[in-house]
Amino acid sequence: MSIRELIDIFAIALGAGLMLIAIRRAWGMRSAVQSAGYCHLLRVLLVLMKLFFVGYLFGLWAIVANHTDWLQAVLAQFFFFGSIFVVLTIWLAQRTTAQIQKYSQHLEQLVAERTEHLQRALQEEERAKRYLAQLFHGMPVACFTYDREGVAQEWNEEAERLYGFRAEEAIGKSIFELICCPEDVERTQEVIRQVFAGQAVRNIEWLNHTRDGEVKWVLCSTFPLMDKDGSVVGAISANVDITARKEQERLIEAQRDELEAQNENLQQITQRLAQVNLALEQMASIDALTELPNHRVFRERLWREFLWSLKHDAPLSLVLLDVDQFKQLNDTFGHQAGDEVLRKVATVLREQCGDAFFPARYGGEEFVVILPGADVGKGMDFAQSLRRAVEDTLCCYQPITVSLGVSTVALHTLNPESLIEEADQALYASKRNGRNRATHASDAGVLITEIAADVWTERVQNALRDGGGFAAHQLISQIVYDHLQMLRRAKARFARVNTAELAVEEACRFQTWWELAQDSGCTDWTDLEELLHQHQRFHDLYQRLYREPDPQRLNELLHSGRALIEAFQHRLAVLQRAA
Repeated sequence: MSIRELIDIFAIALGAGLMLIAIRRAWGMRSAVQSAGYCHLLRVLLVLMKLFFVGYLFGLWAIVANHTDWLQAVLAQFFFFGSIFVVLTIWLAQRTTAQIQKYSQHLEQLVAERTEHLQRALQEEERAKRYLAQLFHGMPVACFTYDREGVAQEWNEEAERLYGFRAEEAIGKSIFELICCPEDVERTQEVIRQVFAGQAVRNIEWLNHTRDGEVKWVLCSTFPLMDKDGSVVGAISANVDITARKEQERLIEAQRDELEAQNENLQQITQRLAQVNLALEQMASIDALTELPNHRVFRERLWREFLWSLKHDAPLSLVLLDVDQFKQLNDTFGHQAGDEVLRKVATVLREQCGDAFFPARYGGEEFVVILPGADVGKGMDFAQSLRRAVEDTLCCYQPITVSLGVSTVALHTLNPESLIEEADQALYASKRNGRNRATHASDAGVLITEIAADVWTERVQNALRDGGGFAAHQLISQIVYDHLQMLRRAKARFARVNTAELAVEEACRFQTWWELAQDSGCTDWTDLEELLHQHQRFHDLYQRLYREPDPQRLNELLHSGRALIEAFQHRLAVLQRAA
């Protein structure tokens, strides 16, 4: 073999080796070329380089087989195209390397940015943890965290002050061992189960013990602690010492119980006092011997019935009765016998009166009955019926009889006292005529029509001195009676009643009161000017109606009279409130 052939073999072998190296390098660039976007080009180059490698091998075969005539042309072609492929491979490698470097720089920049962001996040997280730790430890409420087994993980300063355990002593120990009272163990375990199930448990009041063994009331609220996935990883408990409040509540409860007991006692005392007051009221209003209303109650009832009778022009009669020979009965049989007779008469009175009439004990052996709605005839009928009922009553000492006097409200009646006086005089007429009889005041010629001028003047003077007392009350009541009677007389005159009782009074008792009050100077009457004008107008209308009866004038008089009487009664109500 010649030197030229050896040189050709070496050249071909060198080209094949270089081509093989290029193939291996291109094959190792698959991932980088794929990332750079040259995947298809690399495949084409690999195919061509493999063909040229096969060509080099064929050239070696041709030299060894002495086919050298066309070997030079073939080698020239292979070397030419092989060089091109090598150049393309190198260009591709350079471009790929440049893309890889650019991509690497981008990755490095991205990694640097992410690293910086991560470092900032870590710093923020560290700062937040520090803030949370400072907040947790500096909270003015005793707080601690614990795990699912109740083991303390964190313990703030306020918890140290409340329970007496330092943080290093408490952390790692079970809260059942540290603070939980034995009777609350099951309750605490139930709270832990609820919290680790994701529920918040608020405002539980229970007892905890401290390091020194002191038992304290705490108000506890416990909340779950969750990770980013929402799983409960722990619990935090906030506790407020309410021992002082519970002690105050205990004291308040004790005071409330004491107050309730005192209130119950007070109610019992009030009930007993009401019963006593009722008994006293009954004693003050009921005659103890006969169990009839007493004299005071009779006076009050008669005043109301008398005013109703005048205002509504309704009949009203009064019966006054006296037990005959009562002093002789007492002297003969004793006071106990007299008391029994009075009780028997009272029983008859209650039976005869029923609900229609009002019986009362007037005093001594005298009784009185108010007969609302009873005129002269009904009054006498009731008196005779009552007399017979008493006469028929059995008595072991001697027969019981009574003498009765009857009076009836008429146009001349002055007031309740005059009605009583007329009945009293009629009663004495019955006694003079033989007892055991009933006499009406009109049949006995008893007629009380006037209050003496000196008596009225004395009443006015007493009222002026009395101010708002009984005397003033009695005075205004009499003036109301006077004007009500004047209205009744006016209606009677218009109805042409033939009676001398319709004469116009020469002097008005209100006018006398006014004049004496003005002279005394002891009362400011400026607020009563309107009352004086109403009074004057009423009397003017009354006198005109007396001279010339007229329906329209009568209506004007009635309207004026009602207004005047209402004004008088208003003054009377003011006096009663002042008293």
